[in-house]
Amino acid sequence: MSDIMYPVSFGKLMNHIMTEYSLYNRIYNVKKIHRTTHNKSLSLFGRKLENPLGPAAGPNTQLAQNIVASYVGGARCIELKTVQIMYGEELGIPRPCINSVDEAYNVEWSAEYRCDKAAEEYIKAWFAIHLIAKEYNLGDPHGFMFIMSVGYNLAGIQSELVDDFIETMRHGKQSPMWNECKQWALDNLHKFENIDIDYINSISDEICVAITLSTMHGCPAEEIESICTYLMKDKGLNLYLKCNPTLLGPKTVRQLLDDAGFKYIEFDEHQFDVDLKFDAAIPMLERLLAVGADAGVVFGVKLTNTFPVAIHNHELPGEQMYMSGKSLLPLTVGVAQLLSSHFGSRLPISYSGGAVKQNIKSIFECGIWPITVCTILLQGEGYDTFKSLADAVETGDYELAKSVQKDKIKQLVEDIGNNKLFKKSEVMQKKRDAHPSFPDTRAQDYQCRVLCGACVRVCPNRTNEILTIGNKRIIIHIDESCNECGNCACHCIEPCQPYKDRLTYFHNELALDDSTNDGFYVLGTLCGYRFKGVAGVCDIDALPEELKGVVQAFIKEHAYYVS
Repeated sequence: MSDIMYPVSFGKLMNHIMTEYSLYNRIYNVKKIHRTTHNKSLSLFGRKLENPLGPAAGPNTQLAQNIVASYVGGARCIELKTVQIMYGEELGIPRPCINSVDEAYNVEWSAEYRCDKAAEEYIKAWFAIHLIAKEYNLGDPHGFMFIMSVGYNLAGIQSELVDDFIETMRHGKQSPMWNECKQWALDNLHKFENIDIDYINSISDEICVAITLSTMHGCPAEEIESICTYLMKDKGLNLYLKCNPTLLGPKTVRQLLDDAGFKYIEFDEHQFDVDLKFDAAIPMLERLLAVGADAGVVFGVKLTNTFPVAIHNHELPGEQMYMSGKSLLPLTVGVAQLLSSHFGSRLPISYSGGAVKQNIKSIFECGIWPITVCTILLQGEGYDTFKSLADAVETGDYELAKSVQKDKIKQLVEDIGNNKLFKKSEVMQKKRDAHPSFPDTRAQDYQCRVLCGACVRVCPNRTNEILTIGNKRIIIHIDESCNECGNCACHCIEPCQPYKDRLTYFHNELALDDSTNDGFYVLGTLCGYRFKGVAGVCDIDALPEELKGVVQAFIKEHAYYVS
């Protein structure tokens, strides 16, 4: 199985979206499609937002289809995955790299595509959302935004590669991908009912006017300040600086984790020695607020970064992993209280760290937004979770949320600390005690004994599909967009590793040859395959009978992959 993701063309992306929607009333397996029906809105960086919700920079914003799936579910403020000068194999990301059974852990930390290729994914997503928002009446085509994310040091950010990315995100027309998307839309006007030439020509290429800065754990304060100053003063960008939970200090972090039931999580106190400390952060943030005001841009903080903790039970490969989700929640609101107690409403706060349906409205009404999520999208209903989150946050008081409310943040901290819903449950503790390590059981057969569909729902890259063959159903894995993150294995009830154990659709012969999975590719009436020890290329009708039924059903049900 190859861990390389192959980007699809804009035409193939749109064909997939429009065909799947017409056949099944879903888009990239998002069934709970969110349509904005209220007339409330927020203003951020001079732009309109129908709601302040979105996916955090991470696995849910790396590919165009991931971003489209987020918007369809209800996201309106999308934080693009962090880019930097390193990419691909140079990153050295081990596989698997995500474990999200309850609280989540990861060892992946940056976009796997080179900056220019990442920009192409974001342009495709930007153009596609503008088309489907209007065509399917999902919301105001001007009611959503992208925020780019870059890292991790000043030299890298000032490099030609990253600087070109930033400028492309500001003015998409400088990329050939912009013209490819626009030309496809013009050539396929006949496929739309609500889109005309004037609308296509009106789509703005100003994709991003803001940036989230992510620096490495241990980055010196002077370096952080220099990067922020450069991005605001020299590049004219609105900026959120991602802060670390270590601002709380080791004793407070230890106490908060223990109180929430995460006593087993271990961290190195040396991290607190090298990270930015609160006493140094306050004057630095004051100076950066002044820089932002002088530059005429917004400066704020993003709370919080992930938290490095020890690997003891083979949860993931290596010795250190990054913690997020439920266990990060008390730390993140704790940092919000700490900063708001000093700055009041003067320091805008963006949020990511354990937001769920039961607390997202309260976070929003504290004046903390945009609110981005990741862990919850890797669990349960996957992107369909956005619907309940959007419904919850859209019932919030948009007027109250216009400024940071430090008294409400204090109350939020107390409420979260006293609510057992936000602590490690006994059920999940027992599950962890029984199976602390990453699930590595391999299935003996490509067919599920119980087809739960979890691997379809939780995959951030949309790389699993359900296929009906007669009176039975199976899972088909889609090689094209899989990077072997392993999240599907965490939630398989068999258990198995769907990205290795399920019959796989490959987009061409080379992809099949690069894998050990049984599977097939389709080329007109021909099919190349590897199945139960036999490999070959033949007419579809000449395939082994069992495999022939799979291929014929796949072409019928999921034609958008092969057309």
